[in-house]
Amino acid sequence: MGGNVSLILTFVLYLIALLGIGYFAERKFSKSYEDFVAGGKSFGAWVTAISSSASAESAWVMLGLSGLGYSKGIAAYWAAIGCMLGYFINALLIMVPLNRKSRELGSINLEDFIEDRVKDHTHILRIISAIIIVIFMTSYVVAQFTGSGKTMAGMGITSYKTGVIIGGLIIGAYVVMGGYASVSWTDLLQGLLMAFVMLVFPFFAVIKAGGPSNILHELSRLGLASFTRDAAGSLMIGFIIMNLGISLGYPGMPHVVMRYITARNEEETKKAAIISVIWGFVVFFGSTTLGIAGRVLLPNLKDAEHVLPAFTKFALNPVLAGVVLAAITAAIMSTADSQLMYAATALIHDFYKKITNKELSQKELVLNTRLLIVALTLLAMIFALLNVRTIYSYVLNFAWSAMGASFGPIILLGLYYKDFNKWGALASLITGSVFTVVWSSLGLSEKVIYVLVPAFFTSLVLGILFSIITGGEKDVQ
Repeated sequence: MGGNVSLILTFVLYLIALLGIGYFAERKFSKSYEDFVAGGKSFGAWVTAISSSASAESAWVMLGLSGLGYSKGIAAYWAAIGCMLGYFINALLIMVPLNRKSRELGSINLEDFIEDRVKDHTHILRIISAIIIVIFMTSYVVAQFTGSGKTMAGMGITSYKTGVIIGGLIIGAYVVMGGYASVSWTDLLQGLLMAFVMLVFPFFAVIKAGGPSNILHELSRLGLASFTRDAAGSLMIGFIIMNLGISLGYPGMPHVVMRYITARNEEETKKAAIISVIWGFVVFFGSTTLGIAGRVLLPNLKDAEHVLPAFTKFALNPVLAGVVLAAITAAIMSTADSQLMYAATALIHDFYKKITNKELSQKELVLNTRLLIVALTLLAMIFALLNVRTIYSYVLNFAWSAMGASFGPIILLGLYYKDFNKWGALASLITGSVFTVVWSSLGLSEKVIYVLVPAFFTSLVLGILFSIITGGEKDVQ
């Protein structure tokens, strides 16, 4: 009983800290609409790097990736490698060029960048982008609330449904208070906490499991010690391609690339690129390692995605368990808050402010954005309460792929292909999302190849092809 009190107290203190940041951001960054939705485009390297990284990873990196290590063994490191490849793509090709170009164009979010870059005065790209963002980001938030329920249930703190409600209410509260600045600063805190846990606890888990040699011995006995073959001895070609294909999603996550747009300047963005790569290495390989060690320590788990909370309950004292619970919740919140903020901003900024051109005061715009955040939070909580999904497969097969294949090619072509135009962007947007839904609904990710790989390259090729056919870049009226 005393242990549970200490665990819960540690966790509650962490939640209070998040609400405190939300209150501070509300005082400083909610006076104007641009401050509320973009933080005044004033963030430095650490906030840009850690908040973008933390918001990209979600419950997937703490629960899904460690669960993959638990179920697949050494082969799960392919997922860590795929994620790192995505971080290198963003660091080398996206972060600085996008920050530079968005400042040239005066863009404050991704939809602004797309519309301004191809000179689309019809707003059709903005409308379709906003629809894709709202649909798939809301479904992504559902997966995060599912992670919140799984975590608290897995640690024996409360039921799945109560965990969903607690996570949803806390996230909604501090996002409503402080907007984008609150999201970015809380994500900095949460990202640092995630890195700390995934730097320290995997080492502890490996020692607890008898060291690397004993872990490899146990994995060999289970048929999980191979980097390229499954327990039956078959080559895991599809699995490897799928996990390397994860990398293609990183350039197209709107809530992540938004951080590059709002960085203070190019110099800070260059520093952020280095910091984010280091953070990714620690978190991805740490989470996978912890899951692998957990397979030796806790061999009979019914749900592989419970390995981190189960290990915490099994091996740590209540205060440290509270820290881990906070870190898992941080992964969930740092993604859900960014997506709620971005989805609400898309509806207000893209549909209401830009398209209708209605004159509203700064206070009215902020209020309407806050009301939408509340509505989307409640909607995501309801869906999470109705249906428990596997976080890893749900996120990768639908939300991650749809947004990655829709927006990633557009950003790359917008930065590096001079003749990219409105029709190429339209082709990429539609192809990425429709391809994902059809391919995944037919179960072809499991039967043929992970959906993001063909969806991304089809979207990229059609973006180039339609730009060529329609005459390249021109001022479209």
